[in-house]
Amino acid sequence: MSADLYGLFERTAQARPAHAALLRGGEAVSFAALQQQSLALADGLRQAGVQPGERVIVWTENAPETAALLLGCWARGAVPVLMDHTEPRAHLENAVRRVAPVLLVHPGHSPPPAGADAVPMRPVEALAGAPNARPAGAARLPTDPASIVFTSGSTGDPKGVTQSHGSLVRGCLTVGRYLGLRAEDRLLCPIPWAFDYGYGQLLSTCLLGVTQVIPDAFNPFGICSAIAAHRPSVLAGLPSLFTYLFRGVSPLRSTDLSSIRVLTNTGGTIPGPVLAELFAAFPQAEVYLNYGLTESYRTAYLPPALARAHPTSIGAGIPGVDVVLLREDDTRCAVGEEGQIVHRGDYLFSGYWGDPEATARALRPDPLLPAGAPPRHPVLYTGDYGVIDERGLLYFRGRRDHQLKSMGVRVNAAEIEALIHASGLATELAVLGVPHDLLGHEIWCFAVPSSAGADGLRALRAWCHAQLSPYQQPRRFEGLAALPKTRTNKIDYPELRRLAAARPSASVV
Repeated sequence: MSADLYGLFERTAQARPAHAALLRGGEAVSFAALQQQSLALADGLRQAGVQPGERVIVWTENAPETAALLLGCWARGAVPVLMDHTEPRAHLENAVRRVAPVLLVHPGHSPPPAGADAVPMRPVEALAGAPNARPAGAARLPTDPASIVFTSGSTGDPKGVTQSHGSLVRGCLTVGRYLGLRAEDRLLCPIPWAFDYGYGQLLSTCLLGVTQVIPDAFNPFGICSAIAAHRPSVLAGLPSLFTYLFRGVSPLRSTDLSSIRVLTNTGGTIPGPVLAELFAAFPQAEVYLNYGLTESYRTAYLPPALARAHPTSIGAGIPGVDVVLLREDDTRCAVGEEGQIVHRGDYLFSGYWGDPEATARALRPDPLLPAGAPPRHPVLYTGDYGVIDERGLLYFRGRRDHQLKSMGVRVNAAEIEALIHASGLATELAVLGVPHDLLGHEIWCFAVPSSAGADGLRALRAWCHAQLSPYQQPRRFEGLAALPKTRTNKIDYPELRRLAAARPSASVV
């Protein structure tokens, strides 16, 4: 079997040429049509002077022409750099500086912002060439770079996560197997392909032949409309997306959800009350709770048989991965002891493009190898913390930069968030620590109260005062109409920290 992405896509397209690859509104694109368009774009890239191994920024939105362009890059042997069409100028300038692209391709109706002036730019419509056969010599080795996806940049400039052809192929096939994806499945993806989880859904279409449903809008109305129109069997979501579907103005409860047999989540832990509603709304669906980083195609998952019994867990390592928790001295944690999550095994990224120092901090020699054992592939230090229980199940406890010291006691912001979510008094909330001379960290809670007005915030404050330990209690509360979000719909903690810095007179418990 071919180990490069386009070679495997060719096999898929040849096996089911008339089958729908992509559905959007009333538009259906077959695998044969997608292959023809991808080869035409590969020829267009050749005519534009793009050589195998060179980087091409793909200014993306989820659309058939974007999928064809990514495939065209692989057919040409180029390395696509995925960037969402909502990226700010600073992120585009950072990407140009880091990866030295030879071309930027964008949808004609959505040109990128200023910031890439030194790079030739073409609308995708202007790249149409002849749909020739894939040129000889364009196939890539499994270890060759296949794509670059940028991190969110929450702690500095975004870094270009580089994945190889072999790592992406193996990751996609493994995840498809444990999710039980079928040739007749329709997968609804309301997540931008420029981000790792959305990208993985596109790979499931290209490599596994699963039809992908592209909603007209990435909001509850667009998602529910796509469910009603196309009857998907798989829904891939994030905690914030599921929260939107069950909170506020959403037509979910009036939508026929009976077609969905698989629900899959990553990007954090779904709040307990939302997860309970999800189980109730999709009683027929198998629910897979997943964990991974952009740097690891996938690290852990909790199978459906355990999801309802252990809903706060993120499971154990996926096939081919050993998940361990390490102390600061690189020794293994005991059962129930909190430590850094370390990914040992397959599907890891090759490095951050052009940043060997950051790569060396994340990818390190395996500290658990016995003395004298031959070297193995490096392991990934995730920067996330968790605990593993006596059953071997992993529980996420938050990012390294979410570890707080309150009144001399180490506490975890993610754990406090989970406890407050369980009260049902907030539809959205975020906990963070602000440095404080006496407390170490002063704990703040930004929340969207379930009840409008000051009474909702007072009820939340009273619940925290009665139910949380003195070390866990937020000292300051801020009620918001909505929490700020990143482009991937995750809570924007850097923005909340900026809000905290600008509000020194917030109410104190």
